[in-house]
Amino acid sequence: MGSNCEEINGEENDPCLSAMLLSFGPMVYTAVLNAAIELNLFEIIAKATTTTTAPFGVSASEIASRLPIQHKKLAQRLDRMLSVLGSHSLLTCSTLTNQDGKVQRLFQLSASGKYFINAEATASLALFTTFMNHPKLVQAFLNFKEILLDCDKGLYMKVHGMPIFEGIQSDPTWNHIFNEAMANICRIEMTKILEIYSGFEGISLLIDVGGGVGQSLNIIISKYPSIKGVNFDLPQGILHNWSDENCLKVLNNCYKALPENGKVVVVDFIMPEAIGSSEADKMVTSFDNLMFLDGGSERTEKEFMNLCQISEFSSFRVVSRAFTALGVMEFYK
Repeated sequence: MGSNCEEINGEENDPCLSAMLLSFGPMVYTAVLNAAIELNLFEIIAKATTTTTAPFGVSASEIASRLPIQHKKLAQRLDRMLSVLGSHSLLTCSTLTNQDGKVQRLFQLSASGKYFINAEATASLALFTTFMNHPKLVQAFLNFKEILLDCDKGLYMKVHGMPIFEGIQSDPTWNHIFNEAMANICRIEMTKILEIYSGFEGISLLIDVGGGVGQSLNIIISKYPSIKGVNFDLPQGILHNWSDENCLKVLNNCYKALPENGKVVVVDFIMPEAIGSSEADKMVTSFDNLMFLDGGSERTEKEFMNLCQISEFSSFRVVSRAFTALGVMEFYK
């Protein structure tokens, strides 16, 4: 294959190299990651490297031996896939030179890679990856330009003729994956939030609007057992799913339900005013574009403040930020 670039000079951050990678790399990486989750590769590596016989990592041959299907090219192909995960920092890779002079790669889970172990007892991102690779979502993303051609419908509605939450609920398997994936993400986020945010201290009644299966509330109450918790599974109460007009309806209802001096705690990504190339900026802008599926959006701090003022709350502040991008905001009555 040729290249239209005039020069490739070997610099690590060469703009031509970066452009070429962006032209196909995300699709390859997504496919490899999804396959690794389906094959339980992260679990296999985790279990294999906990033994004293594999302190420096495990080879593709050893991993291949634990898979249910065997063929002569399995280890070689697996090594190529694992190398992609290593280049994206989900695995660490060291090398071992055998007696015959051949170099063997040894793989271990990185700190980020541990989030893709699909164990039910852990806070895992594996199911969210599975959810995002559902054929109906893939089909919607392949028609992404539609968001610019029709301002009245979410992307999923435009492509499939129904709101995304209806689409998810119409498929029991996909719905289960979605609920479990959201629960896992909430566990990760709320565990981090409770390390840095003390605003639940002294609260007697806490109502989680859009609380899914109650995972966030359970984590909060486990730290603050005196709180009486009420969980509502109302996705229509999640602000980033909606336009400003509908967000104001949600906030106005919350305002009416609150006692004097009560507060609404909003946990959501905060869009930066100026966009850079940090991991946090990539996360927020990507999630913001994900919201096109149902017509929602992420918001800047000023936009949240504006919602607060219009809905007649007395004050607004960003109290904490988890993972740099995830804001914990308080709206006081």
